[in-house]
Amino acid sequence: MRCFFYCLLIFFSTITLAEESLSTINNDEQLSEVIKKLNEKNEDLRQNMDYQKTHLTSIINEQNNITTQISHVQNTLATLDEQGEWLSFSTALGETLRQQLLRLPEKPKSLALDAEIADAKVQQLNYSNSLSELDRYPVIVGSLNNSKLASQYKRLIREQGELLKTLISGTDTTILELTKLKIANKQLINAIDEVNDAAHRYFFWVADVNPLSLSFPLNLAKDVHYVIFSIDTLSQLYKATIQILVTPKSLFLLIISLLLVFAHFKMRLKYNLFLNKSASRVGKVTQDNYSLTIEVVIYSVVMALPVPILWAVIGYALQLNWDYPVAVALGYGVNAAAPILWVFMISAHLASQNGLFITHFGWSEHSVRAAMKYYRLSVWLVIPLVMIVMSFDQFSNRQFAATIGRTAFIILCFALVFMTNSIHRAGVPLYIDKKGMGDNLLSHILWIILLSAPWLAIIAACLGYLSTAQVLLGRLEASVIIWGGLLVIYFMIRRWMWIQKRRIEFERTKQRRLERMQRAKTSEEDLSENVDEPVIDLDVISAQSLQLVRSIIMLIALISMILLWSELHSAFAFMNNIKLWGTTTIVNGAEIEQYITLGSLCIAILVMTITVQLVKNLPALLELGILQHLDLTPGTGYAISTISKYIILMIGCTIAFSFVGIDWSKIQWLIAALGVGLGFGLQEIFANFISGLIILFEKPVRIGDTVTIRDLTGNITKISTRAITIVDWDRKEIVMPNKAFITEQLVNWSLSDSITRIVLTIPATIDADSDLVIELLQKASDECEYVLKDPEPQVFLVDIQEGIQLFELRVFAAEMGHRMVLRSAIHKLILEAYREKGLTLPFPPLQTNLEALGRKSGRRSYMVGTV
Repeated sequence: MRCFFYCLLIFFSTITLAEESLSTINNDEQLSEVIKKLNEKNEDLRQNMDYQKTHLTSIINEQNNITTQISHVQNTLATLDEQGEWLSFSTALGETLRQQLLRLPEKPKSLALDAEIADAKVQQLNYSNSLSELDRYPVIVGSLNNSKLASQYKRLIREQGELLKTLISGTDTTILELTKLKIANKQLINAIDEVNDAAHRYFFWVADVNPLSLSFPLNLAKDVHYVIFSIDTLSQLYKATIQILVTPKSLFLLIISLLLVFAHFKMRLKYNLFLNKSASRVGKVTQDNYSLTIEVVIYSVVMALPVPILWAVIGYALQLNWDYPVAVALGYGVNAAAPILWVFMISAHLASQNGLFITHFGWSEHSVRAAMKYYRLSVWLVIPLVMIVMSFDQFSNRQFAATIGRTAFIILCFALVFMTNSIHRAGVPLYIDKKGMGDNLLSHILWIILLSAPWLAIIAACLGYLSTAQVLLGRLEASVIIWGGLLVIYFMIRRWMWIQKRRIEFERTKQRRLERMQRAKTSEEDLSENVDEPVIDLDVISAQSLQLVRSIIMLIALISMILLWSELHSAFAFMNNIKLWGTTTIVNGAEIEQYITLGSLCIAILVMTITVQLVKNLPALLELGILQHLDLTPGTGYAISTISKYIILMIGCTIAFSFVGIDWSKIQWLIAALGVGLGFGLQEIFANFISGLIILFEKPVRIGDTVTIRDLTGNITKISTRAITIVDWDRKEIVMPNKAFITEQLVNWSLSDSITRIVLTIPATIDADSDLVIELLQKASDECEYVLKDPEPQVFLVDIQEGIQLFELRVFAAEMGHRMVLRSAIHKLILEAYREKGLTLPFPPLQTNLEALGRKSGRRSYMVGTV
């Protein structure tokens, strides 16, 4: 930076000199002034040259230092590779190698070098500009040209040009050396990453401490006595506290956090009043609002924040006291426990009497209380134990991790056993299925893993695998926290959908009541019905929307788990050494034998799992992200989703099979044989598959259409690869091959328009007034609520047969589901109209003759409507 400021000074001084000086010098006074400025500028350039040499020397020394560090790191890597296979036989060897790893250099930061290279390039540009400005200096004229001052003037200009050329060349060298240093830093970073990967690979599954023995209690007592009395723990903590109070930065942060805690306790009363007020509105359709849930979540998170902030500030302040190792280690432990404390406090606020879980989600108060049974245990025991474990993991090169740290970790695992069992007994679900239920197989599997994890960690710690148990248990608990947060988000979205559905149903109920009231005013009906708040079954509303939410949350959870556990990928590299079976492949014409390892098999299973999740959740994701924003014809979105599922499934299977040694070169003969088989035994299946693709793109039928094929009428409910499922009017499911919909005659009642015509034949006696009958039929069609007004109904006298007038009433129904209801309703209206006007329905000729015989025998004849 100093060199950069020198460069700016020279640049601006050059501009100033060029502006202020004259094009010619005519007297000694002007010449002396210019010579003075040249001397000053040349002196600045000499100082820049000295600084440049010093800086270049420091860069070369840094290069040598980095080269030495690279050699040290590479030697450490070679030692790990040589001694790695013996680590499982000696914990002392492992401890020695761990100490060697602790002496590795830190990763250099390349950002400072990038800024320095940029400054050097700017500096070089300024030197070049200054060199070009030398030709613009004023020219000496007249008798002054032969004076001593003129000679000195010319010498200074030449000297300045040489200085600038030397500085430009030196800047080139500096940029080159800085680039070399940057490359060396990258090499050092790569070497450190290789050592860290090797350390994970060799140390993760190796015991880092001795197994428990009969001498463990004695060693524990000795270490506790040594920590308390021998290393002057209390004195170091006291001095660190004094140092915090006298350090302005630490004291300022401490005061701010204490003020936040004080404000937190002052706001608790208002917070409880807000919870009571919001709880009184939740569940009431006219007062409930989703903003209440959002506010409760935000206030709960904020109210849980001050104490963890104070905790984190204390830990940060302790870590600043490098003169006191006990304080630094304790500060690290306090900082590690602060996020866990925040999660516990958020859970407590959400589980309060009028909090999110009980009031807004509607969870059983008894279950929530059972789940939070050991909350005080978590705050007063788990948090201190986490602090102890993390502190002794950092203190004095883990000198006391095998005794004090292991004891605290085992007690911590027992506390987690109690907490996990209480949550499990409370019935908290870990996975919600499509029916919205938490009692399913996957939830049981997750609970088995979660319940057994603390016990396995205890066993591993007792056997000496302390670091492995700590890392795996920590990752698992972090995964549970992420999973729990996603479940809370799911239930929040579910509550939003529930509120919206309640409002819609309530508005519809009010609208129906208003319509009934309007009809009551004309028909003098007595309506005493009240507008009740509708009770809606949450498990059956918006099933597609909830499936979409589940799909998105499952993908987020899967990505989060991969990112969380990806840091331990090198720890599972041992699976690449477990050979399962061998396979041969041809590379450049040569046959090479390759082995399929356990790691490859696990990756293949992971790829297939991701593929299955994508295939299952893709329709909902496409509908949310893309298809709903496009102007597509009906059925096109379904076709796009189906074809996309086929493509993803094919790509996923190809990648998964490649990891287990089944690539295209090995299955191409199987594909060829399958192609031959399609021409014989599988031709019908292949024809149905191709027909399914044609149906998806041509869309002669869609899900929800009413069709008639092979004297079968029903609604299409599913279009799959091989067949289409039709549900007829008897609620029977008929599976019809796709080929039939392409090659046979098909009637689609709702392809472009769902409106259908119904023709009713109504008879009347020969002596009935035709105009009156037409008027009655027209009035009946107007009064029927299922008859469409557009197209309008039509009535015709179409025939006279055997003394009977035959009328046709042609009406239109909005959809297939209204046809039978319309027939029933309009028949009732016609019969009622015939009764009012005294009309009779004529009988066929055979029944008429029987009626005549009845009159001769004295029997009565009945009119329509008589009993």
